[in-house]
Amino acid sequence: MTSITAPSTWMAALTRKRKYLPIGSTAGLFLLTYLAGVFAFEAMRSGQVFFNLFNSAPFLICTVVGETFVVITGGIDLSVSGILALGTVISASLLQQGWSPWQAFPVVLAMGVVFGLAMGLFITYLKVQPFIATLAGMWLARGLCYVISDAEIRIHDHTYTTLNQTKILIPGLADPVAHTGPYITYLVAAALVIFIAGLFILHLTRFGRTAYAIGGGAGANEVSARLMGLPVNRTKVMAYVISGFCSALAGILYSIYVNSGNGKNGDGFELTTIAAVVIGGVALTGGEGYLAGSLIGVLMTSLIQSLIQYNGNLSSYWAYIFIGALMLLFIGIQSLVVAWNAEVIGRARSGGKLRKAPVVWYKRGFVRKAAIAFVVVVVGIGGFEYGLPAVFPSTTTVACTSQAMRPDQAKSYSTDGAVIVLERNGGTGCIEEIIAIYADGKVIADYGTGNSRNKTVNVQADKVSAELVKIDGYRWFTADFFDANPTRCAACYSYSLTVTYNGQTKTVLAVDGTTAVQAKYWNITGDLVALLPAGLE
Repeated sequence: MTSITAPSTWMAALTRKRKYLPIGSTAGLFLLTYLAGVFAFEAMRSGQVFFNLFNSAPFLICTVVGETFVVITGGIDLSVSGILALGTVISASLLQQGWSPWQAFPVVLAMGVVFGLAMGLFITYLKVQPFIATLAGMWLARGLCYVISDAEIRIHDHTYTTLNQTKILIPGLADPVAHTGPYITYLVAAALVIFIAGLFILHLTRFGRTAYAIGGGAGANEVSARLMGLPVNRTKVMAYVISGFCSALAGILYSIYVNSGNGKNGDGFELTTIAAVVIGGVALTGGEGYLAGSLIGVLMTSLIQSLIQYNGNLSSYWAYIFIGALMLLFIGIQSLVVAWNAEVIGRARSGGKLRKAPVVWYKRGFVRKAAIAFVVVVVGIGGFEYGLPAVFPSTTTVACTSQAMRPDQAKSYSTDGAVIVLERNGGTGCIEEIIAIYADGKVIADYGTGNSRNKTVNVQADKVSAELVKIDGYRWFTADFFDANPTRCAACYSYSLTVTYNGQTKTVLAVDGTTAVQAKYWNITGDLVALLPAGLE
């Protein structure tokens, strides 16, 4: 006679809460990784480092919100990067024609809604595969970018400058009197508003419950939802409309972040978005996952990039390797949950669980797999600082020795009357260059003692004056610009930029690749490169 037994108390509790396993794994892994970074790198012990994970990715937060809606319904949206790029180009083009930002923004958002509506209708009523329909949408949006402009459109607008550079200090952590301490930007605030709205819609409305009912089950859940009388078609179309809206908003935020519109903006961004959703524990088959998990996925991708930057021994391309490995890990966790669900359903239908031969606790399949996953994560984090550089030496190592920065020489140029002094040092070619620009247009290029490239040339003085006015408009001489100079990676550059204007002189240090550097810093260095004659940039 076959006997029935109930699972142990802890296993029963875990079974009831199994839907939280993916997001719990994501949150736990993020916490472990962040703590490992705090212990390994002293620079990560600043509270601002955590908030910089948000500050570097407000546009990714927006696209992830929209993508989560689509994936929950069992679809996928590859058009997010194309709509983002088109949003930057439309914004920049309209501003160039004299529109105000507040007039341009609704046009961009309407564009995103139209794209999402068109793709949703094709997928829902014409039964086009989501992959194909949204891929076509991505290429269409990219193509329209180049119809509007085949070159980058720079944005010079006071509203953009204010939105990008104004800090929102974190209450309780920052000093509002001195205007110092941890902060986020207006861009992050806008992205978090969209995230909170998404949380409400997805988890607390009938629309959200219908979206969950549609996804998963290899299409069977959608059939069941139709038989139940749920508005399946309307919900699927609206999911793509929301995604299009979020992607267009991401385009607006991105244009503010980089101060330009370009058809190349966000290239490959759709894959980063999908990766963040998967790492966040949302099942690609649909019907399972939480928007909060997707946000943690965004923070995880930002954290990986920051850790590689602080490590200093690994190329930035390692970020793709880690993100890919995490995707495989969480897809495996999702598969485990799906198998678990099937087992629980089968047990419920049979009225219990058939008794198997007694096994000790550590031989239970789930516990064994979970233990193996935990060991892999711990070993991976522990070996991040020492193991990878030893097994995979940095491919960016070259037969040259990086020289130290030359602050005294840069200061001497400023004392001599140079209004802008830019020093760049490092990289795979061990560059050591100082460019000194004077008010009368004289430019001194110093590439190191005895270098044959050293020369003195001239540019138009009015261009130098215009550049100084632009830099001052960026609020260079305020607390908005500060040193962000952590340990650089082998392929990265250290920068020192000194500006003298209206009796004020200020020097700001930076390292490329870190999330702490203000976007406007790179706008300034890019403008300076464009100002220089050919051969000096």
